[in-house]
Amino acid sequence: MEESLYNFYNLFVNSALLEDLYQEELLSPMTWTAIGIAFVVAFAFYIWPFNKVSFSGLGSWLLMLGVSALTLFVITLVTCYQKAGQELPRDEADPEQGLLFDQGISVFLSYAFGMALLTAVIFFVISMIMKNFSKNAKHRPMLWPSK
Repeated sequence: MEESLYNFYNLFVNSALLEDLYQEELLSPMTWTAIGIAFVVAFAFYIWPFNKVSFSGLGSWLLMLGVSALTLFVITLVTCYQKAGQELPRDEADPEQGLLFDQGISVFLSYAFGMALLTAVIFFVISMIMKNFSKNAKHRPMLWPSK
């Protein structure tokens, strides 16, 4: 699974950061975290506790989408900073190679933004599945295909 995730993330993640994530085996946990957060937020919107008529509009759905994306953005950024703070050497035998997660803030922000977008897409897909289980939000994010 790590190999297929590596190939997928290679499309939008800095290659040096991707190598560090792969070496520390963080690709699968970050992906499962994205799926889990999107599912939990969608469950909260469509099933319980936010499944109310007053909270079933498109604005509420967009708010929940933003909550899921922002949550993973923060988790990704904190994870990268914690790994950078550990100052783990890339290779014990060759200190010239530097440390893991030494790319800097701009690379971490771009990765966190990419993960936030991925979470938003996952939330949309889960929303299309879960909207049929809701009494009040059957038409979110769109009317089709539930009509």
